Amino acid sequence: MMRSLRARLFLVAAITLAVALGVVGLMSRRVAQMEFRRFERVERAVHVEGLARELTLRIAATDSSQYDRVLEELGRAEKRELMLVDPTGRMLGASTADLRAARVTPGPMGRIEIDRVVTRNGRETHVRALLQGGPRAVLRRRDGSEIGTLVILPAAESEPHSARPFGVSFDMRLTVAALAAGLVALALSWWLSRRILRPVDALTLAARRLGAGDLSSRVPVASSDEIGELSRAFNTMAEDLARQETLRRNLMGDVAHELRTPLTNLRGQIEAVEDGLLAPTPETLRSLREEVLLLSRLVEDLQTVAVAEAGRLSLERAPVALRDLVDGALDSVRAVAADRGLTIASAIPDLPMVDVDPTRIGQVLRNLLGNAITATSKGGRIEISAHVERDFVHVFVTDTGRGMAPEHVAQVFERFYRVDPSRARATGGAGLGLAIVKAIVEAHGGAVTVTSELGQGTSFRFTLPVARPA
Repeated sequence: MMRSLRARLFLVAAITLAVALGVVGLMSRRVAQMEFRRFERVERAVHVEGLARELTLRIAATDSSQYDRVLEELGRAEKRELMLVDPTGRMLGASTADLRAARVTPGPMGRIEIDRVVTRNGRETHVRALLQGGPRAVLRRRDGSEIGTLVILPAAESEPHSARPFGVSFDMRLTVAALAAGLVALALSWWLSRRILRPVDALTLAARRLGAGDLSSRVPVASSDEIGELSRAFNTMAEDLARQETLRRNLMGDVAHELRTPLTNLRGQIEAVEDGLLAPTPETLRSLREEVLLLSRLVEDLQTVAVAEAGRLSLERAPVALRDLVDGALDSVRAVAADRGLTIASAIPDLPMVDVDPTRIGQVLRNLLGNAITATSKGGRIEISAHVERDFVHVFVTDTGRGMAPEHVAQVFERFYRVDPSRARATGGAGLGLAIVKAIVEAHGGAVTVTSELGQGTSFRFTLPVARPA
């Protein structure tokens, strides 16, 4: 079994070439034979006309008793048997003695039957021949009257046919040409198969390196055809795998970092209580409880992101007024905003009901408002607005905070991503809030985007589906 793609391509090319050369060769041979026979007929007709003119000139200069002598001279010169018959089919003369003694019987449509005795190798043989057509020419006198018809008999069977040597020579030349063309075509197909499959070999090696763990493996893109598209797709896949691997490693580090601080605090305080260095007062227990709640929230956020990315986030959807959801979210953060000296407001007009899970969308609004409060300095403003377009309500959470650089805008929805690399608790949480926002909004069939300008503020926009009437 031929497992090599190159070998199979070469075999297909060889079979196609053999069939093509065979068909072309047979057709060429057939056409060449037909053209040669047509050429022979034309040449023979021209030659017969020439004989007829010469014979006409000689006969005009002699009487009918000399027809045999003239025909014999011409027949000896042409090495063919000639005879002259009148319009009724009666023989007027012939080039050989046995042909003169033959019985000639005319038939319909120019057919002539010749019955004669031929002497060969000292033996007399009775020969009967039937001429249907063949080389002929009508001889006429100067006044236009017909003398008779010159008939040229076929060559003897022992004489080789003129088409045979031509056919053999043509077949030999055709065979040599086909072999030469075949060799050149096979060499060209082998070279083309190697050139075409060279990128495939590079892709195979790169895929093996990628499978062995080398995520930096790439292939050069040298064309814009299907192989080039495949190379580009492979490079994109490799880049995505490398990015996912980087994200996975960062995720492990981020989870470890986020768990380390509360666990260290818990361990330190518990060991201090055990050693008698810290009294188990209500304040100590409250601090321990806050650390446990922090760990619980982190684990819940991680579970929410994991479930949403797996497409298994459960939603209890119902028609809800967006204004009620916004008012509830604003009430939960209004006190914190007042402590920071921020103005927080909403501009929600009368809108259609939205088909959402109220608890999940409330979480989205609280996360976005919490981010806005953290990013906005004292005296700033945070506003929630909305409008409807077609089947979706577009909700905007806008602040006048410090904004983000373009390199941060493209990554704010990734898990554990923080604009502040120090991960100080004063400037934000674990970096899961926006990842949860994105997961919940997309689970509702919406989309979330962000626009920001450094020093000017940030605006988050997300869409929610309009509830259909019952």
